[in-house]
Amino acid sequence: MPKILYPKSNPKPEDDLVLFHKIAQGNRLAFEQFYVKYYQYLCRFACSYEKDLYLVEEKVSDVFYYIWENKEGLEKIENPKVYIFTMTKNMLFQQKKTTRRTMLDLEFEMAEHKHYVSTIEDEIIQSEQEADLRQALLQIIDKIPPKSRRIFEMSRVDGLKYHQIADILDLSVKTIESHMHIALKTISLLLTQTNKTK
Repeated sequence: MPKILYPKSNPKPEDDLVLFHKIAQGNRLAFEQFYVKYYQYLCRFACSYEKDLYLVEEKVSDVFYYIWENKEGLEKIENPKVYIFTMTKNMLFQQKKTTRRTMLDLEFEMAEHKHYVSTIEDEIIQSEQEADLRQALLQIIDKIPPKSRRIFEMSRVDGLKYHQIADILDLSVKTIESHMHIALKTISLLLTQTNKTK
């Protein structure tokens, strides 16, 4: 399956709540706006659990179908973004009950040098603004272990906070921090190797 690069998003929760309230009142335009806003992001997220693109698109479509069919209850949702990511994950898991990923039971200990991780994180954020290095980073990100890459992308691409990712994946915040450490350390090491070969 060809890789698709999705643009970064930074949707405001308030906007999502407004859309959910309008959808709850039967506003089709609001539903279409929400669909366009999140469809690709949910597909990319779902692809980290399921490689069958047809099944991914089917399940993401099911999420939006469920939202519309049960729109009356949307006004009770406090965080629409976390709600739809969690629903997508749950629908995929229901489809593949016998092959649930063991990542839900993973619990890593935080590695040493937290201050080093913070420094690397700041450097990566600055580096992403440079076009040439961004291309290199995209290639490097593919080499991050799958579970850590999923969390890295949810944080850096989807703009989710650690506690939101923890809620979606049923993990502790400490585990999310551990996976982010693995991802950032991998990027740092590969960037160092890349710079040495130049």
